[in-house]
Amino acid sequence: MKILSIGQHIEFSGIEITYVSLIHSGSVENISDFDYILINGGDGAIRRTLKDLYNKFGISSMPPFIVNPTGSFNVLAKIHRLPNIDKILALIANNEDVKKIDVPFYAIDKKIFLFSCGNSSDVAHIFISEVLRFGLLKSGALRYVISTLLLLPFHLLATPFLLASKSRFFVFTPLKFKRFFNIHGQINDSLEIDLKNYYNVLEFDGDLSVVKKQKIVIQKVGNISLITI
Repeated sequence: MKILSIGQHIEFSGIEITYVSLIHSGSVENISDFDYILINGGDGAIRRTLKDLYNKFGISSMPPFIVNPTGSFNVLAKIHRLPNIDKILALIANNEDVKKIDVPFYAIDKKIFLFSCGNSSDVAHIFISEVLRFGLLKSGALRYVISTLLLLPFHLLATPFLLASKSRFFVFTPLKFKRFFNIHGQINDSLEIDLKNYYNVLEFDGDLSVVKKQKIVIQKVGNISLITI
């Protein structure tokens, strides 16, 4: 049994675990050499790792993912109620059955995301949170709380206008409804949006990235398998 651990050295009796850093995840030569991919980090680290591996290997040869949620919010792990990795690794080491859940991911061109994307107030929230990433606020969720408090007047004043704007949008796929104003939940078909500008800053699973397109198409790319118990 071979596991590729990305972002953190992990050792577990009875399992061969190979380590590679997050920034070198794209240096993996043959992903099919591994039975599982263990990603250590927050939602952004998971998204960036998936992007690198998907762009290099495609989805058909991708092993199942084990998530070790060591980020600040770990939305993906909370949505799917993923257990502690020690429990998963113990089952794997003993050749016991583990469960797999299929999780869809989406793309705007080659920029992918698993659950969240937008250019509305989420961009401001993530930007302020990243500015606060220093000192005692470098890790943990406190900087997100402070960002929310600082932006509260902005949210109260701007939210009605942002909801009505045709060039602003927010996608959060765990939502049960399909659409409420320009907030989108489940995406079954492609979603086309005219951003009105060629240069746009978008949020992808808590990361900020520039999209140099006026008209974008959001569509489902495929599924990854997450290991649970």
